[in-house]
Amino acid sequence: MVPVVFGEEIWYFPSLERGMEKAKELIKLYPRTANGRILWIGEVLKAKGRFQRRWYAEKGGLWLVITLYDELIETHRNLLALLIGLSLVRAVRDLGAKEVYLKWINDLHFRGRKLAGTLIEYWKGWFIIGVGLNVNNNLPKFLPAISLKEILKREVSLSTVLSLIINYINYYYHLLWNYDLQSLYEEKLPNPLILEFKKYSDTLGRCVFYHYNLDGEESEGLFAKAVDLDSDGSLILEYEEELLKVSTGEILYIY
Repeated sequence: MVPVVFGEEIWYFPSLERGMEKAKELIKLYPRTANGRILWIGEVLKAKGRFQRRWYAEKGGLWLVITLYDELIETHRNLLALLIGLSLVRAVRDLGAKEVYLKWINDLHFRGRKLAGTLIEYWKGWFIIGVGLNVNNNLPKFLPAISLKEILKREVSLSTVLSLIINYINYYYHLLWNYDLQSLYEEKLPNPLILEFKKYSDTLGRCVFYHYNLDGEESEGLFAKAVDLDSDGSLILEYEEELLKVSTGEILYIY
């Protein structure tokens, strides 16, 4: 068996209400070529992020949905989120945005302002991966967000950004695929994705506020220090002299 190649089939839509729902429709209609398929959408009219938060996906940004059949070891599924984040940060850095970093688990930010995010849904044996990257799009002033155009002081070709992202997704998925296979026969292998994530993330060593949903009640969250990443991509927090492992949720940088 060989790993899937992403981007061999790309569908472009000038406008959609919801990209992830369209991706599911296409899996039903054309399942044989769905693995690694990418939907590129000019604007998403009713885009949603985690917990149904509104996402401003207007013209000029890069809005993608990727469909991937689940062939991963169950304990490695969370690594997919890190993989997409790594692919995005490498792509924008190649274009000159050297001060963009990853915040666990896969948000891209520039000096605290969000540049990109990913939403992954597990659906009938498939990963439906929504990717949003602010490139040339205008953003509401009240959002703590930024575009690549603002960082670089110039417009960027969307097709160039997409090509870079696809190349890095294929590169990192190949690493994950090999790690997946080797893990069947060897224990305690160093995870190449974790090593890469640490290079491009500024999360470890920080004091953070952790919550499953940052829009929830503050009393349900906790203040802790982010100290490490486990081999499955989970964040290890130091809280009241104990170590806690969290595999999902959100963090806010305190300092």
